[in-house]
Amino acid sequence: MDDSAEPLRRSRRNVITDDDQILYLLNEVSRGARRAYDARAAKTGFNQTQWRIIGQLLRDPSLTQSEIAKALELESATVGQAVAVLCAQGLLERRRAETDRRAWKLILTRKLGALIPELREAADQLHTVLWRDIAPSDKHLLKQLLAKISANLEGSATVPDSR
Repeated sequence: MDDSAEPLRRSRRNVITDDDQILYLLNEVSRGARRAYDARAAKTGFNQTQWRIIGQLLRDPSLTQSEIAKALELESATVGQAVAVLCAQGLLERRRAETDRRAWKLILTRKLGALIPELREAADQLHTVLWRDIAPSDKHLLKQLLAKISANLEGSATVPDSR
């Protein structure tokens, strides 16, 4: 074995903490869940960007197109293209927001409503896999902890000056 790699291995143990591992796992679960949902929702014909937009609108119908882009951490153009396709398919309507004529309000249509059961079924299948062997009390605790972590992050985008 190459002895030159040993100092790196030792230093990595001191650099990568349990907190780092938790963040890594959160990211892996998120990415894995999106990929698994993609596979299950493929029969609807939606791509990941499209079903994520729909999901945001189901959670909060008051969001504008730019607010959705920000929430999903996607470029405005990416969301705009996905919305244009959904509108062309008659699944969304795009209207000018009453409070800001520059903003687009997105409306879920009845045609999309007919596809919601398929999206729900895909989500339910994913939840069956995700929550296998996890007690409801553990799931409840996880939800509380994640909500608290999310609240801790609110407004923390700026790094305080440590001086």
